[in-house]
Parts: sequence; structure tokens; C-alpha cells
Amino acid sequence: MRILRYSAALFDLDGTLIDSAQDIVASARYALGSVFPGRDLPDPEDVLAQIGRPLEAMVRELGFAAGEGEARRFADAYRDHYAEHFNAHTQPYPGVEELLTYLKASGVRLALVTTKHQSQADFTLAAFGLTGYFDYVHGWQEGREHKPHPEPVLTALARLAVPPGAAIMVGDSEFDIQSAKAAGVDTCAVTYGFRPAWLLRSFRPDFLVARATDVAPIVVSQDAE
Repeated sequence: MRILRYSAALFDLDGTLIDSAQDIVASARYALGSVFPGRDLPDPEDVLAQIGRPLEAMVRELGFAAGEGEARRFADAYRDHYAEHFNAHTQPYPGVEELLTYLKASGVRLALVTTKHQSQADFTLAAFGLTGYFDYVHGWQEGREHKPHPEPVLTALARLAVPPGAAIMVGDSEFDIQSAKAAGVDTCAVTYGFRPAWLLRSFRPDFLVARATDVAPIVVSQDAE
């Protein structure tokens, strides 16, 4: 039989389940060019380092002194472009479907907790055939908090009816680690995503893995007679 070390696993999306860097960067640069014509666009590497932040925060962190109206226009332009081009280069990371299938078959409750807008999270999962793995999908909507606030994690746990001590958060950024720790949830950082291993280590995750399939034995113990 399989013994669950955690009753629930919460996953980030971008940089954790799907390699969406190229499409996110392209949409962000397009939106910046649309809202701030004539300005030099940031290097792709600089945009990549901001993935995981809310879009309105991303534009400011990239050095564009955007007021509330400009930040909202940037977010709208980004979402419109991304909706049309989100799967131009994006694919699930190797081993992701194998991992999710194993966890689901083992009886682990699964939730997605992402900074993506709820509608984007839903259509992205559907496009890559991942929707059916998840018992709950938590994307951003007006009035909701973003990671690193604990609210997204706590909301997912409430929907799964799982206490914090029985869950683990799997993600590729400092925001995933901070949000989970603030909610009292163990953390597993993945080094194949959008952040370097040294940065993730500095936030002291409970586990650090290099492949998606390495998450499985953390959540479910080896089969035992």
C-alpha cells in the first residue's frame, strides 16, 4: 500500500508545471511596447526574473514608473496578447503528467495556486490536458490577495478540507515559499523553473528538487507491503 506523507499537494503553475517563460516574456514585452511606445524594452532575462509577481507589480519592478491607469492598461494588454499566444512555445515540464497521475492515483488531494488570472489559469490547464488532475484551481480575481500573502494557500486548503500541517506547496519561486510558510504549510522548491537554486535555498524551503518526478516520494512513501 502507499502511505501519504501529505494529504494534499498545492502546485504553482508557471515554472513548476509548465515551461511558459518564452510566451510570458513575449507577452510582457509586447504589452510594454504598447503602453509605453518609444521606451526601450527590458531584456528577456529581466522579465523572466519578475515572473510570479502580479502584473501591476511586474511593470513597476521593470523600471516603468506606471500609475494605476498605466499599470492596468499593461495588465490588460498582456492578458489579451497572452490569451492568443500562450501556447506558442509552452509545454508541460518533463515528468509533470507522470507525477500528477501518480499523486492522484495515490489519493492525494491536488490544488493549483497561481498568480495567473483565474480565467487564464483555467484555459491554460485545459489546453494542456491538466484540468482533471486538480480538485481546486485558485487563480487571481479582483479582491483576492496574491502570493506571498498566505490567503491563496489558505483558501485552497479550506476548499480541500485539509489542515496546513497535512499539505505541501510545490513551486519555483520565493513567493510560493513565502506564501506557504505564512500559512503554516511545508514547502518544496523546484530548481528547473524560473529561479536559480541559490535563490530558492536562501528562502529555506523544506525540500529542494531538480525534477518534477522527485516530488513523488516526498508526498507519498514508497509502496510497502
